[in-house]
Amino acid sequence: MKPILGALAVATALSACSSGGNTNPILSAVWQKIKPGARREAAAAEAEAAARPPIVVTFKKIKDTGLAIIRARVGEDTHGVMLYGRAVNGGYVTFASQLMQTMTLKGSLITATRAIGYDMLSLRTDEGDPVTVPTPPDEWGGTVTRDYRFTGDTPGGRLISVTCRFQKGPAYRLELLDKTFDTTIMQVHCAGDGVQFTNYHMVQADGRILTSAQWLGPDLGMVEIDILEPYTP
Repeated sequence: MKPILGALAVATALSACSSGGNTNPILSAVWQKIKPGARREAAAAEAEAAARPPIVVTFKKIKDTGLAIIRARVGEDTHGVMLYGRAVNGGYVTFASQLMQTMTLKGSLITATRAIGYDMLSLRTDEGDPVTVPTPPDEWGGTVTRDYRFTGDTPGGRLISVTCRFQKGPAYRLELLDKTFDTTIMQVHCAGDGVQFTNYHMVQADGRILTSAQWLGPDLGMVEIDILEPYTP
């Protein structure tokens, strides 16, 4: 089993790397065209990056930690924050940052967040959802129902239920950290209870999702996540 509970010293070392190295993999014309949400102007982002220490994260550094690690970016953030695997409950893995922001994933699907904008309390999806289990792009089909639950004015919070259908998009050459991957952009179109949105996933031929843009609710919008080292039981 991959070690998932990491030492604070290791987390601290890599957190310094999370903001340097110009590693944002989604700044190409193709991804910008389909990605929802706005970013700061490139010149401003580059100037900010240039002022930071020139520390570069590599997959070797990630592997050497022995931790499951993801990187998340919300809104106008161009660098993101590293979150480290902290707990496993069945098929759900919870990742936490140094500031104790948390994100829980089932496979590559975000099912809960805390202290990342507005909290997502839970997300339930149908069995076999291809975002929750490695599924080759040609096998993404049919529809699933997802039930999102957010903080609200009642003890049960606010429930938003949507039906999601899958659409295969174009091939995409993904540059992530110090490597390049052949992926397919899979689109997930969801609608229901007065909302509609599209999630995007960059999927390898074997079904592993490397990078996603996923909806976190009506008050926050999209988050981009890179699964740099998945939890492996």
